[in-house]
Amino acid sequence: MSRRRKLVYFDQTQNERGRLDTTYSELAKLLRDNDFDVEPYTEFMILAKNLENASVIVFGCPNSSKLRPAEIDVLKRFVTNGGGIMLLSLSGGDRGLMNNMSQVSKGFGITFENTALRDERNNAGLPTMPIITDIVEHPTTQDVNDLLVPSSCTLNVTTKGFALAISADTGDPPKKPIVACAEAGEGRLICVGSYEVFRRGGGMKHPGNKQFAVNAFKWLSGVITRVEPSEVVEAEEKKPKAKAKEAAAISVETEKTLRRLVNAVFDLQKDIRKLDKQVTGVEKNLELLRDQFQDFADKAQEQLGVMIPARQFKTEEENLAAEIEADIKALEKEVKSVRQLRDHVEERHSSGSMPKETYTEQTEKLNARLKSLEKKLDTKTRELEELLS
Repeated sequence: MSRRRKLVYFDQTQNERGRLDTTYSELAKLLRDNDFDVEPYTEFMILAKNLENASVIVFGCPNSSKLRPAEIDVLKRFVTNGGGIMLLSLSGGDRGLMNNMSQVSKGFGITFENTALRDERNNAGLPTMPIITDIVEHPTTQDVNDLLVPSSCTLNVTTKGFALAISADTGDPPKKPIVACAEAGEGRLICVGSYEVFRRGGGMKHPGNKQFAVNAFKWLSGVITRVEPSEVVEAEEKKPKAKAKEAAAISVETEKTLRRLVNAVFDLQKDIRKLDKQVTGVEKNLELLRDQFQDFADKAQEQLGVMIPARQFKTEEENLAAEIEADIKALEKEVKSVRQLRDHVEERHSSGSMPKETYTEQTEKLNARLKSLEKKLDTKTRELEELLS
């Protein structure tokens, strides 16, 4: 193996959101500390001769920019000849970002989907910042217990590819690949649903993301090819002994566990009945307080001329109405966004900068999405009207 430092190019020709001097400055420092040379790739055309000294090239979420067919061919040959490519996207995938990263990766069994991953339970403070704990054993995931993947799309992975990180059952969509890799010829490729996984001050705050970054670039450049036996093989050797001990105790433990579960169910039923009575009492007291507060507010306004905000205690119906109103606002915002995108497509087609085939495909997709959103908006509006009537 050559002792020279591996060169990693970060492409800057496709209007990437992930830029080496800002977004990925912390990642660049981490790679340099791990014996990589890191440079921006700024040549407008991607040519094979310009990649001769590179081990890896990164595309950090191209925005409204597409690689040319000749460039895609260069990148595919770059992989089969021993190079490594990392493609990073964002929620919405190729269609949402109007790029064509999947044209590079689909030959290796991976494509970016037009989705936006959310997880209401397993996240770093927001549903759009899911923490992925379903990590598959691979050289790139060694010592990685979880990953923070903000604003991610999901991936479609065929038998040619290999899923490395998968969304949870609680995710929307659930059990879908978020990170995947593939090997072809002498080279390798990694696709990640979110470029923010390596963002300075974002994903790079998460320890698992930093470890994954080091592993991923070492694997892409051929520095590592397998999981260290010291951690994996020893674990495999211990499994038969552990399974034998578990089998010996399983029948006794199963019986005890079932007995505990039955008792727990009975206890839970008792607690539910008690709570039901308490909740009923609280609702009555809350309604009484609402009436008393309203009377006080009316008298204060009448006698002192002081306005006191009433309705400090929301009913279940008021809370539900607030939730529906929030849903309506979100849907209206999304409808507006889709319409703007459709107008943008119309403008590009009218100006002659978009082929008719592409225009037709995107227009159909956008119209279908708009129709679905308007249907949901109409349903929510009727729900609110019925609730308030």
